[in-house]
Amino acid sequence: MKFKSLFISIAIIISSGFITTYANGPDKQNSLETLADQSLQFAKVDRRDEAERLLEAFSDKFYDQAIESSNYTMDEINIITIAYEEAIQTVKNKEKTDDEVINEITKFRLVLDAVHSDGAPLWASLKDSMISAAGETKVSIQKQDSIAFQEKLNHLLTIYNIIYPSLKIDVTPERFQQVDAHIQFIDQYRPQVFSDQSQTDMISLEEQLRDIFEEAEKDDADPSLWWVIISTGSIIIMTLSYVGWRKYKASDDQLHTKKKKQNF
Repeated sequence: MKFKSLFISIAIIISSGFITTYANGPDKQNSLETLADQSLQFAKVDRRDEAERLLEAFSDKFYDQAIESSNYTMDEINIITIAYEEAIQTVKNKEKTDDEVINEITKFRLVLDAVHSDGAPLWASLKDSMISAAGETKVSIQKQDSIAFQEKLNHLLTIYNIIYPSLKIDVTPERFQQVDAHIQFIDQYRPQVFSDQSQTDMISLEEQLRDIFEEAEKDDADPSLWWVIISTGSIIIMTLSYVGWRKYKASDDQLHTKKKKQNF
């Protein structure tokens, strides 16, 4: 299913000449963020060629700026570079879905903001989506609905993947490692997490996520960026991950097979 931007009518009329205008703008930082913004908008209306050209324009300007100035730490350069490479490779891959392209460019845009922002970061706008996904995952465990559990957990992991590099920028290493280890455990040991009626792991994760988002919200967001926040939030309605379900199903089948052999 395609996701449509709230600003679809505006994005459609943007000409290819827009790329050159912003690529050569006087404010380098705003220019970089504008290129990322517009790449995302083009991706939302399935204009991948334009999105790719904007990302390539960003690459040229960013690396020149990184070399010429000391505005970025090595960690920031590495994190931005990884997010950029994942975004550009996804855009170029014709086998990737529109959703995957949008998610990767969104992730790239958010990490760029995390580096540049002095106020509340854009990734903090996904608080409600992520906390809601965690809560719905808990409910599915309570109801022992295995299909819903897979769907809700996959949704939670998709959002987490989008903000992952931004967390590495804005969250302390100790807190980031704590929540990331918790996420990885829940994903890897899905059958155990699902069978735990006390929901210890999910309750603990939800508390960690709340702490991270509340810390990020202490600063006020730049009012000029609210259109990006609204637009970003609009794409967090993800398709279900069949791969995730297959992984759980395989584990479940193995467990049943083992029990049958024991009974036999």
